[in-house]
This record gives sequence, structure tokens and C-alpha cells, in this order.
Amino acid sequence: SIEAVIVRVDNAGREMVDSNLAQSGSLFEEDQPSPPPADYNFQSTHNDIARADIDANMRHAELIESADAKSLSYLNPDFTFETFVTGKSNNLAYKACYELGKRQSKNRHNPLFIYGPSGLGKTHLMHSVAHRYLKNNLTFYYFTSEKFINQLVYSLRNNKIEDFKKKIKKVDLLIVDDIHVLAGKTKSSNEFLTLFADFTSGDKQLILASDRHPSQMTEFDERFRSRFSWGLTVAVDPPEIDTRVQILQRKAASYGMSLPKECALFIAQNVVSNVRRLEGALNQVFANANLTGAPITLEMVQYALKDIVAMRVQAVNMDNIRKVVAEYYDVSVKDIMGRKRTRSIARPRQIAMALSRELTSDSFPEIGQSFGGRDHTTVMHACDKVNELRAADPAFDKDYKTLALMLQAG
Repeated sequence: SIEAVIVRVDNAGREMVDSNLAQSGSLFEEDQPSPPPADYNFQSTHNDIARADIDANMRHAELIESADAKSLSYLNPDFTFETFVTGKSNNLAYKACYELGKRQSKNRHNPLFIYGPSGLGKTHLMHSVAHRYLKNNLTFYYFTSEKFINQLVYSLRNNKIEDFKKKIKKVDLLIVDDIHVLAGKTKSSNEFLTLFADFTSGDKQLILASDRHPSQMTEFDERFRSRFSWGLTVAVDPPEIDTRVQILQRKAASYGMSLPKECALFIAQNVVSNVRRLEGALNQVFANANLTGAPITLEMVQYALKDIVAMRVQAVNMDNIRKVVAEYYDVSVKDIMGRKRTRSIARPRQIAMALSRELTSDSFPEIGQSFGGRDHTTVMHACDKVNELRAADPAFDKDYKTLALMLQAG
């Protein structure tokens, strides 16, 4: 899920803005200029948003409908270029976004398409670009695909679809996260195509993000896949160990804590899948230190993370494979075990079967039985299909190799 951090006006700024807007009779008067970025106090509402239902999303859509783009934007104050740790796994994506933030690459790589598994920093990079746009007094809209769909539904229900599109077309930058969620939503995806045309021509910029390369987004027809690849497509891969160590030390410093190098290395060696888990392990260490009063030493870290280490040293088995593949492709283990045949679920299932065949000693019948009682011929077909796709699609082959390395590394 994508963290949404709402920009709120601080108490001092709110008194001034409320006073000015009270004269116009509307809290969200469209002609009212937004306060400069320095007047904002950023407060995370991630937990509230995670619990919000569709009605809350509709209320948010109504709010956006009447607010200007700069005064109600979803940004995490910590997601800036200055706090992003670069390495071989993400350097191209970082450079592409950084150049956009400087407006030196405008229209050169449009759209910019960022892809990779969840928890690796795609949203961080997109928020960083948006922060730079704000700093340069440029406007933008940031949507997750879910909120884009909710806004469209609200606008269609209230006969305001043209107003909605007109508002979006006014801004300099449009960011749509989790673009793959639009697949199968015919009305929403078609409306998006009209916006796509506006933001890939003229003096505007479009940034899209997904969990996979456009060539693998087979839920979309060719119109979408080809357009997604018009500009520059960049990957964000799982960070290598040196980058993981840097991330840990940077995060510890932001907490005002000291993390010895050997402790950072131990955590990095045992948590390899994504940045969120890496930071989760670090938080577990700090929580243990705060509760016990113990100094942060290698022995203390080993104890605090003993459960994580125990999971890592387990031999690769089909349960682990299903869990890692499900997390990588943002589906559930239940889906992989189930009977749904939509490509977004069937493909991860086939990959999990192929990895089970490669990384375990289990036979085709044993794998089939473990995957919901399937016939051995289903597993054989899955392995053949995965091998075929790996040979034909470098991005798919890269994903497969990444998963294999993650599993073998623990």
C-alpha cells in the first residue's frame, strides 16, 4: 500500500489563511493563492488513511475537486532527494528523477516510468520530484491509482468530469502511483489516456510507477503498454548490501541514534528483500534498546533479531517461496494457492512453481500438491512458460533472478 501524507497548514499559518479565506466565504476558494511551502507543517495521516473506507475516499475526492493543486497534495516530508540513499540498484532511477526535479530533462523523457517491487523507494523518488516542483513554485497532482479512480467516480456521479480533467490539466506535473491498478477499469483507464496525451506534449511532465515493467503489464492492451514505454523506463531493484548498510546508518542518524558499523552489517546481511523490512528491523533494535536500557552492541542486535535470523537460516521451501513471490508481486499467498486465473495472479503463481522446482528437491507432483492440489502437468506447464518468458523478456528474467537471489540469501 502507498503511504499518503497530507499537507496541512500549521497553526500560525492556519489562522492567517482562515482569516483571509473567511472574507471570501470559502475555505477552498479556487482563486486564493496557496501559502509558500515554508508555511506548511507536514503531518502523517498514514494510519487514518489506511482505515478509511470508500466513503472517506469520496469525501477526499470532493475536497480535491474544490481545492487547488498546491494546497492539498499528498507528500511525505521525509521523502526528498537529500534523504534518498543511492546505489547500483536505484542509481538510474534517482538520476532521472533528480534531473526532472531540476527541470533540465523536461519533455526529454516523458513519461518517466519507474518500476520495481514494493518497498524499494519508488514513491520516495516521486515525492522528491514533487517537493522540487513546489520549491520552484510549480504545481502538481499526486494520485495513487485507487484515488484517481475514486476521484473519477465522484466526478462522473456529479457530472463534473470535465471540471476534474480541467483542474488536472492546469498543473505542471502529474504523478500516478501504482498505475497497474487501472487495469480492467475501462472507464478510468480511457479517461487516463486523454490526460496522458496532455501531459506528454507541451511543457508538462508525467511520472508513472508500477510493480513491473510495461512489457509485463499484459492486463493492459497494447495502446497502454506502448504509451507507458514512450519515454524513459527505469527500474528500482532490491538494494545491494553496501546500500542497505548506508540506509540503516542514515536512518539511525535521523533518529538521533548511533548504530555501530558491525551492527548495521549484521542487519543488512539478514534483511535483504526491501527497505521497509530493513527499517522495520532497525526499529525493532531501537525499541529493544529503549525498553531494556541496553547499549546497542552486536550481541544485543543478534538477540533483538533472533526470530528474523531463525527464519533466514531455514532451508528454502515452498512456503517461503510463496511468501516471497506474493510480497514481490503485491498479491496474497491465498491468491497464489487459489484458482483465480487473472494474469496478475497466474503469473506469480507460475513463477513460484518454477522457483520451487529450481530451488527445492520436490518433484512435479509434490509441487502441484503443495500448490492447492494441482496436477503435475500444471507445474510442468508453469515451468515451461516461465523459461519461455525468461528467454524472451529481459525484464522478466531479471525479476526471476532477483527472486531466486532473495530466497537463497534468506
